[in-house]
Amino acid sequence: MIEAVFERVAREHKDRVFSHAVWLLRDREEAADVAQEVLVRLWQHRERVQVEAALGWLLKATHRLCIDRWRRRRARPEVPQREGLPPPEDPAPDPERRCLGAAVGAALGASLDRALGSLDDRPRAAILLREVEGLPYDEIAETLGVPLGTLKSMIHRSREKLRDALIREGVRP
Repeated sequence: MIEAVFERVAREHKDRVFSHAVWLLRDREEAADVAQEVLVRLWQHRERVQVEAALGWLLKATHRLCIDRWRRRRARPEVPQREGLPPPEDPAPDPERRCLGAAVGAALGASLDRALGSLDDRPRAAILLREVEGLPYDEIAETLGVPLGTLKSMIHRSREKLRDALIREGVRP
């Protein structure tokens, strides 16, 4: 991959990488770090990555780096935020906020965000890779390192959990 092609691929997919990392990590700052690191790794491996497979490679690298972050979080829990202080808000809308705000409204978006947050890390990643990123099952199975049958049942169970969580919140199909 030559420099101009790398630049085009990076510009084309950077928002999807960032958005996927935000959905997985639920932390914009950490997601920005992961997205930057993924693009650096793409540059380092540009000779081996095929342009047609770049998005899959980027999402797989994003997923692996997010797993590393989850493991670090569990090993070193963060200091809880001080009571009474609201978390700082970022006025710049990110891709998923724009999508949720325009397509389904703020209330439904918040319900969906809570429902996704109720899933464990790997099932949430599987749902996001399938439903948001639109990857085929075989690529998701390879990315997550699970057999295809296991992935399909994981996605089926996760969809049921999401449906039940949304119904509890008053969202009807």
